[in-house]
Amino acid sequence: MTPNSSIPKYFFSLDAIRGFAALIVVLCHWQFFFYKNYFDMTTTIAEMPLPLYSWLAIFYNHAFFAVDLFFLLSGFIFFWFYADKISNRETSFNNFICYRITRLYPVHFITLLALAFLQPMMVKASGGPFIMRNNDAYHFILNLLVIHSWGFESLPVFNGFNGPSWSVSVEFFLYLLFFLISFRRLQHKIVWLIGFTVTGAILQHFYSMIGQGIYSFFLGGLVFHFYKWLLTRKNVERLAIIVTGIAVILWLIVLTEYAFSYIRHFSMHLMQHFLPGKNQVFYTALFDLSRNTFFRTFVSPATVLSLAMLETTIGSLKVKWLQVLGNASYAIYLIHFPLMVTFALVTSICGIDRQVFQSPYTLMLFFAILIPLSIVIHYYFELPIQKSVRGRLVKKPLPVSVIIKDSPID
Repeated sequence: MTPNSSIPKYFFSLDAIRGFAALIVVLCHWQFFFYKNYFDMTTTIAEMPLPLYSWLAIFYNHAFFAVDLFFLLSGFIFFWFYADKISNRETSFNNFICYRITRLYPVHFITLLALAFLQPMMVKASGGPFIMRNNDAYHFILNLLVIHSWGFESLPVFNGFNGPSWSVSVEFFLYLLFFLISFRRLQHKIVWLIGFTVTGAILQHFYSMIGQGIYSFFLGGLVFHFYKWLLTRKNVERLAIIVTGIAVILWLIVLTEYAFSYIRHFSMHLMQHFLPGKNQVFYTALFDLSRNTFFRTFVSPATVLSLAMLETTIGSLKVKWLQVLGNASYAIYLIHFPLMVTFALVTSICGIDRQVFQSPYTLMLFFAILIPLSIVIHYYFELPIQKSVRGRLVKKPLPVSVIIKDSPID
């Protein structure tokens, strides 16, 4: 490994893309304002009068890839930073879980409390809660324990309280599984990692949330191992260019297919020829599954790998405002839902027509509130709590550079 190809102390580019991914998830969830009674999805996204839909349709329709990217980034970062330290007993379970809980829990807790207060007000003002129906004591306890997406919930599709926090619950499950694997010194056993990835792919068809998390997290671990292997090769700079070129080509395929649907049309023709007798719903479902699998398995990993390779070979891609956005991404991701409930509540109480959510100005106002609020919460609420709790409970503090930025899902 040449001096130019040593692994960076911190990947700024990966921090940046998780910030953008969080904003894409928020944009996709704008459709909630157009559900009948804020619950029933009676029309497709394309039929909803979403603001700037013609420009932002790809984000409105495919934001679930952004959550996959969170898990993928987490797998890459955890196998980079934590795996060997846990295996070598440099990081104890106490320290590991303390860092992870203090990263996840503060914002999760305040948004849970906020929704426990806001949803009853929403019921009183409009006759029903906003999107999430399971806002009872049982689901409150599940959320409080961060196990609300482990199969204990009544309706997995509609978790109670802060719906987007399902991925936080899955992430917590992945922390425990990852620690066990690393503690057993299996983190370099590629066959094991492939096995977990395949298991996740199978499991997601029975319980999508846990399966999705396992698949993408361990795929991220495999991407890290491939990245680390590339750094041992000659001409790392050239390899970085090749990897980046492949990522660009994959993105061009995705974007041109989205614009012109040439692959869809060709695939439909092939399926009708080789799988005759099926209906259009079957062909569409099979194509969508294949497309989603292709994106999750090749496009997202190639993107993460290319950014890591570029940052390794040409130096830090640090841009201050992108770093701030990345740091606040976890707050953006969790706070946006209670903020949406607040917007819905205000319009209900004030008698404002819901057509206001069709306006690009309302969308921009929402982001103008959400982003600064999330930044303030990150720097003036999350970080002080983390510093205080970790200072008391962690016996041997981790380096400052990774205390805050070690997990992209956060």
